[in-house]
Amino acid sequence: MIKLDGNALQERLSALVTKGISESLYSGIALRVLQNGETVAEVIDGVSDLETKQPVTADTMFRLASMTKPVTAAAVLAAQDRGLLSLYDCVGQYLPDYYEMRVGRKELREDGTADFVPGEKLKKPLRIHHLLSHVNGIASGEMGYQALGRAGAGNMKTLRDITDWMGKNLPLDFQPDEATGYSAVAAQDVAARIVELVSGMPFNEFVQKNIFDPIGVTDITFTPSDEQWSRMMCMFSRDENGNGFMDTSLGRTTFEGFPLTYFCAGASLAGTLNAYTKFAEMLRLDGTLDGARVLSPAAVRVMQAPWPLPGTAGIGPVETWGLGVRVIRDGHPTLPAGSFGWSGAYGTHFWIDPSNGVTAIMMRNSRIDGGAGAAATIRFEKAVY
Repeated sequence: MIKLDGNALQERLSALVTKGISESLYSGIALRVLQNGETVAEVIDGVSDLETKQPVTADTMFRLASMTKPVTAAAVLAAQDRGLLSLYDCVGQYLPDYYEMRVGRKELREDGTADFVPGEKLKKPLRIHHLLSHVNGIASGEMGYQALGRAGAGNMKTLRDITDWMGKNLPLDFQPDEATGYSAVAAQDVAARIVELVSGMPFNEFVQKNIFDPIGVTDITFTPSDEQWSRMMCMFSRDENGNGFMDTSLGRTTFEGFPLTYFCAGASLAGTLNAYTKFAEMLRLDGTLDGARVLSPAAVRVMQAPWPLPGTAGIGPVETWGLGVRVIRDGHPTLPAGSFGWSGAYGTHFWIDPSNGVTAIMMRNSRIDGGAGAAATIRFEKAVY
């Protein structure tokens, strides 16, 4: 086991934060690295509001974007633990239109433009585990993204609205299990809708009751309160001259203007460093925290196991998908094999390294340098190891 040197790591993290702020990658950031449950190093710097100069703290609220996905996967696994569903259930068992979905094909119009229309039938049914491991084809490429863009605001008011619309209107980008393609929001919404159906609860309430309440988390939410909005991190951006400014275009929404009645299960949570630390530590500790069990040990093992079949198109040699997380294999340039976690489009990032007892979390909100492979996230990973 690697033993992290806290003093040296603190210096490295401070240096990378200073560099990131000087490069106008973000206006503020919160980093924390734990080993075996103890904080080894932490840097919280910058401001959460460029006008008021309110400082970032461990209780600043951040839009989590795709760091919502591990929470959704945990909710599905909690539902399985409670006997409400199985990962191997057919999606159509709960949403019959999904039995009839087809893989799309490109069709040229007379004016030379292209459209995507339904093509071949599914060779195998979509199953719940497909929804969480990016081998489902639901809005997973050019075809699906274009089709999903036709849904319109009227079909994106709730999880029921969007999942019903997709089942009737969305062509798949590929056959389930035959390829992988990142489903940014759509597939997780289907999984969350199934949780609503089997539990009889709105998805946000199921998550709060079954994931967050047992470990005392109140600061991760789909629907921030007025008090939580007062702690929300500004969205940092830059103009054409490289000057930083606050992008206020999202208003009081947590992801890309989606209404707060739509609990987008792939991207719409907001939360704090302190709160996400508890969630991540629960996963590191095989489903428990402070004596409270959230998930069975088997569920956490299933979450961090590789799910795409060997040889699946699109899977690289050093990374694959678990359920709601990426999973690291041998040969990764920064992270040890067996590490798992994910990033968000607005610059959030975390991973858990079970072999070394490490949990590492980055919170920032920026239109610059976000998502998987961002410079700031790679620097963070390199600094820790």
